[in-house]
Amino acid sequence: MKTTLLLLVVLLTLPQGDGGRYSKDGLAFDHPAEWKLADTSTPELQRVALTRAGASNLIMVFAQRELIKTAAQLYESRNSVTMPYVLNIAKRLGLSGPPPEQSQCVPVGGLNAVGFRLSGTLEGVPTTAEVYTIVLGQRLLHLVHVRADKDDAAGAAAWKTLLDTLKVEGPAQPPPEGEHIARIVSGGVLNGRAVKKPRPDYPSLAKGARASGVVVVQIVVDEKGEVAEAQAVSGHPLLQPAGVEAARRAKFTPTTLCGKPVKVSGVVTYNFVLQ
Repeated sequence: MKTTLLLLVVLLTLPQGDGGRYSKDGLAFDHPAEWKLADTSTPELQRVALTRAGASNLIMVFAQRELIKTAAQLYESRNSVTMPYVLNIAKRLGLSGPPPEQSQCVPVGGLNAVGFRLSGTLEGVPTTAEVYTIVLGQRLLHLVHVRADKDDAAGAAAWKTLLDTLKVEGPAQPPPEGEHIARIVSGGVLNGRAVKKPRPDYPSLAKGARASGVVVVQIVVDEKGEVAEAQAVSGHPLLQPAGVEAARRAKFTPTTLCGKPVKVSGVVTYNFVLQ
């Protein structure tokens, strides 16, 4: 069971770090001395794992080195990194279909890391996997804890220590939007959450050019459900401005996590069909 969990994402073969503390390249956290640490980082990603002899627990921290500077970049990272990773774990746990929406959260550094708690079986053993994301120091972090259910208590202290002590050094001169981005939750496609979604006008110039198709607009919805930011990310150039204008007039159901209203980054789509 333990071997399978270790191979769940990456084969960890590097020697252990010094007990109790990890601090490298701006990423730092504490861990119980009896836990073994392996660092398999790359130029693009810091990747650190903790394991304990005699238990199935696997605790991991993935920290992207590239700074997150925009809400659109955060959304793209969710689509290209977070969701494929979660889907891979769900498949290994024998779960069918897509995972539920992000609904779980844990406190980290005065903010809430949000994510998924998946329960299934691995080699016939009941197993739980937690995957959370958070932006600290303008870097996107994934925090992961996978274990057989029987070892839940064995990893509780190490997991709590990691969450309580995790620190990430930000850039020397962080941009004003840095704190704003850190408080945004990625929400995927938001069409289904709209309580008002005005139909976009069909630009006459686009009609004359026979332009049609889907326009995808990346938006940030504030705590009240109002659209605070809108930016077209795909679609015909003649149709994009109309999609953005319509998105700015939309209104959504406010999102609450951990009992607090949060900003959400996602996309809305508009299909322009020539009549």
